[in-house]
Amino acid sequence: MELIRNIPGKIKSVFFLLLRALKILNYIPAILLLLLLIQGCFLIFVLQGYFAFTNERVVAEVIMYPMETDENENNFIVIEFIPFDNPSAIDTAINGEAEQRPAAEAAETYTLYGDTVAIRGPLLTLHHGWRFLGFENVYKLALIEGEYRYPGAEGEGTEVYINGGIEESWWDRNNQEADFPYNTIIKRITLSGDEEFGFADDGSGRRKRYEIVVTNDTITWNFIGYVED
Repeated sequence: MELIRNIPGKIKSVFFLLLRALKILNYIPAILLLLLLIQGCFLIFVLQGYFAFTNERVVAEVIMYPMETDENENNFIVIEFIPFDNPSAIDTAINGEAEQRPAAEAAETYTLYGDTVAIRGPLLTLHHGWRFLGFENVYKLALIEGEYRYPGAEGEGTEVYINGGIEESWWDRNNQEADFPYNTIIKRITLSGDEEFGFADDGSGRRKRYEIVVTNDTITWNFIGYVED
């Protein structure tokens, strides 16, 4: 009898529990949406960091001919330099994006004495926080240089200034990079750029083709294949 008398109360308790469950279910779409938003924000955060810290920009192409020797036994290298994007420093800082690549007819031919070729220029590197916010490092291709690097090699290399050369203002900034407020923005200012060794002709007449790439830390070469006649 006692059990029968408690049945209405139990039914009433179950009814209220069902109502509470239904109310909780009403919040599930909102909870799922919130979780999706959190996941989306996290994904954007990760992708922004990835692109900011691994960004590379192809700014020129170089076609290098086999190394030759003149009548005085001095080595020299002929290159074709095709600039893709040679803006001023202020253009790089404001626009950020490379211009459309020019046609091959824009190639500039240089004869460089030396057994290596270097392409250098000032590079202003920002702190990672500014890179993460979308600001770009500031760079400029300014110098094409032939150098003698092989052991025992002697001679005077060739320097060719391009894109207006290196302005004195760059060295002024270099002297101030550790001062406030510059040190809150600028990580370092350097004259950056790698060099690439020349190569002997194997009889095929093949030339080497490179991209000049600006990374977050330097200006470097990227070999992309051979050019054959």
